Amino acid sequence: MEPRQAQKRVLGLLVLLASGAAAGACASLYGATDVPNPVDGGAGSDGTVTPVDGGEAGPTGDGAASEGGPDGGSDGGPDAKGDAGPCTNLQCQVNACGGDAGDAGTTTLTGTVFDPGGHNPLYNVVVYVPNAPGGALDAIPLGVDSSSCSCASLYSGDPIAVAVTDTAGNFVLANVPDGTNIPLVVQVGKWRKEILVPSIAPCTPNSVGKLTLPRNLSDGLYPSMPNIAVSTGAADAVECMLTRVGIDEAMFTGSASGPGVHIFQGTGGNAAAGSTSSLATLWDSQADLMRYDIVMLSCEGTMTGGVTSTTAGYLAPYLNAGGRVYAEHYHYAFFTDYSTSPGIPFPQFANVASWNNVGAASNDAPYLNPISAVVEGTLPDGGPFPEGLAFKTWLGNVGALDAGELVVPVVNARQNAVVGATNASTPWLQTDPTVTPPGTQYFSWDMPLGGAQHCGRVAYTDMHVAGSAADYTTSMVVPTGCDSASALAQDEDAIEFIFFDLASCLTVPGATPVSPIQ
Repeated sequence: MEPRQAQKRVLGLLVLLASGAAAGACASLYGATDVPNPVDGGAGSDGTVTPVDGGEAGPTGDGAASEGGPDGGSDGGPDAKGDAGPCTNLQCQVNACGGDAGDAGTTTLTGTVFDPGGHNPLYNVVVYVPNAPGGALDAIPLGVDSSSCSCASLYSGDPIAVAVTDTAGNFVLANVPDGTNIPLVVQVGKWRKEILVPSIAPCTPNSVGKLTLPRNLSDGLYPSMPNIAVSTGAADAVECMLTRVGIDEAMFTGSASGPGVHIFQGTGGNAAAGSTSSLATLWDSQADLMRYDIVMLSCEGTMTGGVTSTTAGYLAPYLNAGGRVYAEHYHYAFFTDYSTSPGIPFPQFANVASWNNVGAASNDAPYLNPISAVVEGTLPDGGPFPEGLAFKTWLGNVGALDAGELVVPVVNARQNAVVGATNASTPWLQTDPTVTPPGTQYFSWDMPLGGAQHCGRVAYTDMHVAGSAADYTTSMVVPTGCDSASALAQDEDAIEFIFFDLASCLTVPGATPVSPIQ
């Protein structure tokens, strides 16, 4: 061998040894790859996203996210786990940090998820890093269809790091890829958006700060919102509470088609431009209901007009297929005959509650003073109720409790039902034992009743939001007449929790919520 050739071979071996050592020092938890597959940040948006209004709190402190995809992360090296197969995409930027997870620390990312307006932190929101090229996520369909019973299918993008927010809205993601412009998804049910985290440093804690669910369908990358129908009513303004939660007023529409918050006019209720009658175009058929993921029924101040056992025949299959319903006060008419009191439930909703104060002979104003409600931490049979405990802790975190109980203003409190151990529903809020008459202020049940698999849910409450803000003092049009600037009142805080819980994947009563991504 010629001296020059020998010299070249030695130099080549030294380079190989050096590169192997470097790769081993920054080994990926997922194994080596031959060709990095970077993400380009432009899909679904212009690629420029800030984690929160005003550019608050990214890991670098400015909150700004830049165009382009992840780069600058750890090179994929030998498989630190010793498992089979090479890493792909962002997996190759998950640093083993000197050994298997737990041996020498991990790359972590923390943050807090808030409602669309950035007001209250949210519980049980899934946060994850997608591994799909470009951070690409599947489109989420509108309305209820044959796939609606599979909530897990809504979470796409091949997640590689997953966490769920606690009762303070906080999350901790472990083993996240390091580098720049790392995609991060916040999602609960069909609420979803993706941002790009500007920079994540390896093998050290990182923070993304404050994140929010989307206000509209231009907020973030791959944004999605549930398709919501609201039937307005003379005695409440649930539609206005949604503006205080932070949903963009531009999302409200009188049209029945397309995405958004669709306003239907109930008895005595206000309307958006183009709104049609709830009776004629919302609950007139199962097909019309199926267009919406969530149907919200705002109290009409009297027994809901035009609702009969036939309507229950439309509503029940909608719920059985995965629909969600929020119903207030007089909307008991969807679930029980009220020609006598106690009411006789329709067969589709048998034994969900004892409807003990319904119909024309009922006492519509049983309380003369504000009432206190106990947040249930156990089920009626004495079993644990982790979601109820989380509800109470969350209410305390947002300042909605007084001496450990929720105070409901007298103008907002009614009494129509009691739920006990023999009923099919789960009580969340019961009147304090000192309150007369006793009543269940909020309860829920999953559909189909008695089914092996539950797909839909009803959240029924005797609480109202009317009187909590100055709605419709300057205009009677939705949403311009809403007082969107006021903070949520304490009982509205409770209804906000109910609203986002209704949008989430169902948790069996008595179980602790877990991530749908397994």
